[in-house]
Amino acid sequence: MLTIAGWLLFLGGLFGMAMGIWKFTTGGTPLEYGVMGIGGGAYLLASAIVCYIADRISRK
Repeated sequence: MLTIAGWLLFLGGLFGMAMGIWKFTTGGTPLEYGVMGIGGGAYLLASAIVCYIADRISRK
């Protein structure tokens, strides 16, 4: 279950970051690409935390 959650958060974070970069390069407003970039980064951080927890559980 943690593996699925980690992958979903990781892919969601990559999508958010990619959309933020796309909005930045195509002339979006700072609010648009800022929210997408920060949201994508938060998803990537959550993915890293889930992967860390899964690793700690598997080592026991």
